[in-house]
Amino acid sequence: METKRTGSDFAYSGCYDPAAFSTAYAREFAKVPKFNQPSMPDLLFLLKKIGADPRITDLRWAAYMLATTFVESSHTMKVQKVTVDKKGRSKSHSVKVWRNFAPIAEAGHGKGRMYYLPVKITRLPSGDAQVCEFDGECWTVSAHSGHARALNKHQSRGVSATAKASETYEDDDGDEQLYYGRGYVQLTWWNGYAAASIALKRGLDLLFNPELVNAPNTAYDILATGMCTGSIYANGRSLAQYFHGTHTDYVSARNMVNAGASHANKVEVAKIAERFEDVLFGAKSKQPVASK
Repeated sequence: METKRTGSDFAYSGCYDPAAFSTAYAREFAKVPKFNQPSMPDLLFLLKKIGADPRITDLRWAAYMLATTFVESSHTMKVQKVTVDKKGRSKSHSVKVWRNFAPIAEAGHGKGRMYYLPVKITRLPSGDAQVCEFDGECWTVSAHSGHARALNKHQSRGVSATAKASETYEDDDGDEQLYYGRGYVQLTWWNGYAAASIALKRGLDLLFNPELVNAPNTAYDILATGMCTGSIYANGRSLAQYFHGTHTDYVSARNMVNAGASHANKVEVAKIAERFEDVLFGAKSKQPVASK
């Protein structure tokens, strides 16, 4: 008979046993689409980060973070496979395999979207930044708050992906950067990068160096900080809203990352989170929390 879990059962902050987790994960996810056993090192990296993060005080939070990363990071990649025919001759050919749990750049780099075209960034003497979009609209961004102030009236962020560069943009001597989706939760837009950088207490580091978002430690900090606080990409929504006491809402929790997702997508992520919940319960460790 299946045991019904109570609110107190989910209260947990600490490490997970990697061996027990790996065995249970392989068993639970073997028939799940996009499952890929070679991605285990990347998954165990995330598991260790979660186990060492004192903000994660509910096992369901960990389950949903892993489920989100599974869905957001899954992509196919080509690898070389060697086969041997009946005559003992080896042949190398490329095959597509799934890859999960590693930070990833958005497919097509946001092609066709309002954040697709490059942006020019200038570091001001004050430490603030000036942002110039392709259509010539410009902002200053505070290094302390990340707040963006438009330099002209009636400006709006984003440019049509088919727009031509304005003279203002061409003449701007800032560094050209692209702000398509990166990381575990596909951080987008230059103001999104600025917000993430401020939330992580890194000044405007990620605005000036957007590729840093794909560094695993940074990608984790963005994932966890957004979901724990409702900041950055989460639009005020946090894990505590969806999981507390006996209240569990894996379906609606998708709104933290993608409020416009279809119901089918929300259910897909929810079912994966439920699987992770079972795996995590069997892998709770009595060892002390490891340092980051």
